[in-house]
Amino acid sequence: MVEGTAPVVPTQKKFDFIGRHLCLDFCNTVGGKRGGVTREYLNSYADFIVWCEQAALLSKVQARFLMEGAAKHPTEANEVYSRAVELREAIYKIFHALSEQRKHSKIELSKLYSELAQALGRLRIAATTDGFRWEWTHSEDALDDPLGPLARAAADLLTREADCGHVGQCQGETCGWLFIDSSKNHSRRWCDMRDCGNRAKVRRHRKRIANPKSELRNPETETH
Repeated sequence: MVEGTAPVVPTQKKFDFIGRHLCLDFCNTVGGKRGGVTREYLNSYADFIVWCEQAALLSKVQARFLMEGAAKHPTEANEVYSRAVELREAIYKIFHALSEQRKHSKIELSKLYSELAQALGRLRIAATTDGFRWEWTHSEDALDDPLGPLARAAADLLTREADCGHVGQCQGETCGWLFIDSSKNHSRRWCDMRDCGNRAKVRRHRKRIANPKSELRNPETETH
């Protein structure tokens, strides 16, 4: 893309947020299963900013400033978009490994560390009526502003053992979304019972009709 040309117009699609954590919802901007047939929902920097706004990571004003900056500097916007996708996939691989109780890769952690190192200088301690809190500084010229909070969110989840130990993956045949399993028995199988859960029930029902004896020999329970 030539400097000065307009960026790709965002799709304005409605993103789903079922992961119960910001960084997991970020991972879930890919449909399907990694390693199989996937559907990319972030196809440009503009799509990334739309997602960040819907995730309440950016205000409408901040999102507009970043889009205006991207229009002025499309090459930089494309570079940030590439970094965002790389960070997303690194976060996904880390938590996917944890969901399967496998050891994570140092390569993915290095990518997370790299984004954290670039962003932590933008954190400030802000005074509030109730005390103090961490706050990110924002600049309309910093097109990579959202990457810092995303990397920080992933790091925070990794250090919260109670939640980190209950990251699960949807068991749908064509879904691999991640989520924090907060169900009573930690037996949640589906990203959304209304979506993948219902499809699994339909498949089970059809299988039972086609072969009732098989269903009796191998019962399957569905929990969310």
